[in-house]
Amino acid sequence: MVHINISMIVSTAMANNIHIDFVWSAQKGMSSLYPLYKMALSQGWDSNLYKVKKHFFLNRKLVKSLSDLIVIAYDQPLYRLRKSGWEGKFIYIEHGLGAIKYYTYKYNFFHEAELLFYPGPVFQRKMEAINPQFKNGLLGGYPKMDALINGKIDRQKMMAKLKLDLDKPVVLFAPSWGGKYSKQSGIWNADFLKDIPNLIIVPHSQDYRYAKKLNAILPSEDEGINPYLQLADVVVSDVSSVLAEAAILDKPVVQLKLHSYPGCFPEKDRREKDVYLTDDFIKREEKNTDLNKRPFKIAYLDEDWVMGEISEPEKISATVSTALAELDKFKKERKYWGEQSCYKCDGKSSLRIAKMIEHFQKTGERKQIGDLD
Repeated sequence: MVHINISMIVSTAMANNIHIDFVWSAQKGMSSLYPLYKMALSQGWDSNLYKVKKHFFLNRKLVKSLSDLIVIAYDQPLYRLRKSGWEGKFIYIEHGLGAIKYYTYKYNFFHEAELLFYPGPVFQRKMEAINPQFKNGLLGGYPKMDALINGKIDRQKMMAKLKLDLDKPVVLFAPSWGGKYSKQSGIWNADFLKDIPNLIIVPHSQDYRYAKKLNAILPSEDEGINPYLQLADVVVSDVSSVLAEAAILDKPVVQLKLHSYPGCFPEKDRREKDVYLTDDFIKREEKNTDLNKRPFKIAYLDEDWVMGEISEPEKISATVSTALAELDKFKKERKYWGEQSCYKCDGKSSLRIAKMIEHFQKTGERKQIGDLD
């Protein structure tokens, strides 16, 4: 628990004159913002963390007190606030490390950000491929990773609580979203892993509704998936950002080869408005997508997001055994994609981003900050 001296914050905030609020509407957005919000308070900012309601008339009171510059990790709060009459500007923080997906930087709002923080260099390359004239981006890292890097677990206690065998490796299955739209999407592939011992299933927050059917775990809002990533000996997923998070922890991963992935080409986008990319650009990407030959090609880049064994669902049990038997086989790839997905992943992403925001607020300059003393 972090204890904050309120009187010190108030006096420091007055001296800093930093009034920036954080707004969210979905749990994943809040999880990305909360570490940065806590850091903002510790730095003496005058900040609040607000949930933006679905119905615009419920947000009218919020609009009156909201700062002129806000931080978001998802675009829905922005649209809702604008519909409610708010006319301020925003800073964007990513809500995941899934570089493969097509919607990253596809929509207009990304390109309207006063500041946009790339989680890692691969995200910067995506923006350069889409909009080489974009000048408002800085490498920031991923605030949510701070707790994962700095956190500790009591392995024996956790294993006992989960009724797992201490003498066997722990296998974590944590797929991306999509269960609502397809029975072939991530979470429904849990059936192929059911005979693997010491299996933990943690669904994406959008698929929590299916947890009971699949004997899956719903992580606490405070800790999220972090303790399960720390506990796991091998991580199985599809295109979820947990693959990059596991790679950062140097955990071996198994990537599910599926017929389609949510939010990836050639799957059609359900959004038709506020798209920055031209139709020709998108059609070219769709045409260049061949999931059979390159199931993990990153949208808009000629790069493959591969950091471990690739397996079809029917062969997953044998592939998990292979991954556990050859722990260092993909060590080089894990290191590369861990660094590419999360910039300076040293547990100080929130502090780094806070310092860059504060510098921008005081000077109007977008200054890249790297190592922190």
